[in-house]
Amino acid sequence: MFTVRNMGGVALFLFGTTFLWLTPSFASSGVSTRGVAWAITQVLALLTLALFTAATWGLFTKAGWWEPVAVVAAALGFLVLIPYWLAASHAGEVTPGFNVLIHALGSVGVWVLLLVPSLERWVDGHVLAGS
Repeated sequence: MFTVRNMGGVALFLFGTTFLWLTPSFASSGVSTRGVAWAITQVLALLTLALFTAATWGLFTKAGWWEPVAVVAAALGFLVLIPYWLAASHAGEVTPGFNVLIHALGSVGVWVLLLVPSLERWVDGHVLAGS
């Protein structure tokens, strides 16, 4: 069923999965993915994905903790962009700026929806109502 809650949950989860783009597995062919920055990026990106997945589960079950978890996931998602930028830029990755921009905008979008009081009330009302 197409409800705000369902569409929002799918969007939240799908945004979380895009953090896989930042892992060494998605680096361009021939780009070296060795080093501490890549390792930190991988751990933080996977943790971000796990938090967005948990937040989505919480949203679907109407748990009260889903919003703070989504806010923390967005913050961690923003943080992972630092080691990713360093690793990708030094390794010769072709589009690190695009990945950083997309993920920064998405994280800010989550913050805006969940931290601006009027928007948060709207989101909360639709999640609790299931519409």
